[in-house]
Amino acid sequence: MDSRSWWVLTPDPPEHRLPEDLRQRDGLAGRDCGWVNQMRPFVRHFSRPGQCVFDPFCGFGTTLLAAALEGRSGCGTEIDPDRAALARERLARHGVDAPIAVGGLPQVEIPRPIDLCLTSVPYFGCRWPQAGASAGQLYDERDYAAYLQALRDIFHAVRKALPEGAFCIAMAENLVVEGRMLPLAWDLGRVLGELFVAREERLLCYERDAEPLSAASTRSNRSHEYALVFQKIAETVCLDSTRGELEAMRAAGFEYTLYGSFARWLEHGPQALPRPPADADLCLPDDEAELNRLLYWLHERHYELTLWGEPVRPPLRIERLAQHWYLRAQRRDRLGRLVRLDLGLGLGLGLASQQQADSA
Repeated sequence: MDSRSWWVLTPDPPEHRLPEDLRQRDGLAGRDCGWVNQMRPFVRHFSRPGQCVFDPFCGFGTTLLAAALEGRSGCGTEIDPDRAALARERLARHGVDAPIAVGGLPQVEIPRPIDLCLTSVPYFGCRWPQAGASAGQLYDERDYAAYLQALRDIFHAVRKALPEGAFCIAMAENLVVEGRMLPLAWDLGRVLGELFVAREERLLCYERDAEPLSAASTRSNRSHEYALVFQKIAETVCLDSTRGELEAMRAAGFEYTLYGSFARWLEHGPQALPRPPADADLCLPDDEAELNRLLYWLHERHYELTLWGEPVRPPLRIERLAQHWYLRAQRRDRLGRLVRLDLGLGLGLGLASQQQADSA
């Protein structure tokens, strides 16, 4: 892969395409089968020979075949048992041994340790044709918000499995459903941005004839998709900006107990930490009125508020925060400086988290 942000893909050679007999045994006739040529450059650029490439939406095993052709091992998960069987048969014909677990994350285990996640997500609104679809089949999801929540859960499990510094690359297209565009690629980028650090994007283009457009038509041939490149790294906050925000909170009359790595940095300096803090951990009083006063204050200062990646706006019931353990408030200024505050309840929670951090 070179430094271009886009390129036109070439179709797979016949020997790498999904065999016709396997295609005819699939409920969608294999029309959603990806291209090996699409995946090979990403395998080469974002992993090393001998490493393991993982696809959480394994489908017909295209990514795993691309990994094998580039001298990597592979593994995957596939929620539809019939497709998993087709993928195994396809890979066996190429002499590729790549385990595929039947089921979906986070319910099933990833078959082996992984070094790169590379996948194309199942598109919303596909109208999965098979009766009695497996629970969690995203092709069969009826609600877009639930679909995005499922993606968040799946990639959260991917993040846990990836080593520090590894990449997660997901491909998606913004969709047009019943004449309305659903910004799937952009929403997927937001989901991944809550779990990883965004690094790059690539625009993948396909040769496809466009139909003549009538006046004021909004239609296009939809012959592109995005490859979103994210990395698992501990992003650090701007120390001075975070300290300034904490001082502003005190000045506004908010009570909190600061603990964790940021508290140790304030007390002992950078020599007390192996790396700069990734956030500031705060314990708040168990007071719903004060909690929401703080959340409104943060909202007015343009903080993004999330509970485990789910956007929230005040008012918030204190029981909901307690169920999620902490709420994340973060913002980034025009110079890229990040402030990230993790807000929990009760001094006891703070002391427990402090003990966990000290023993880590």
